[in-house]
Amino acid sequence: MFGRTLQRVVVGSAIAIATTALLPVIKNTLRPIARDLTRQMKYFVVVTKEGIEDLAAEVKFERLRKSLDKDIFIESEVPETENQNRIFQ
Repeated sequence: MFGRTLQRVVVGSAIAIATTALLPVIKNTLRPIARDLTRQMKYFVVVTKEGIEDLAAEVKFERLRKSLDKDIFIESEVPETENQNRIFQ
C-alpha cells in the first residue's frame, strides 16, 4: 500500500516537473497557431457578413423593383380604361 502511494507521488511529481518545463515550449508553439486561427476566423466572419449584407440588399432591391413594376402596371392601366370611351381628348 505504501509502495503504491509512493509510486503515485513520484509519478505526480515527475508530471508536475515535466509540465513546468514543457509549458513555455507548448505556449510558444501554440501562440502563432492561435493568432493565425484568430485572423482566419475574423476574415471568415467579415466575408460572411458581407455576403449576407449583399444578399439582403439584393432581396430588398428585388422587392422594390417588383413593387415599382406593379405600380407602373397599375398606373398604365388606369388612364387607358378611363379614356377608352372618349372619342376626342
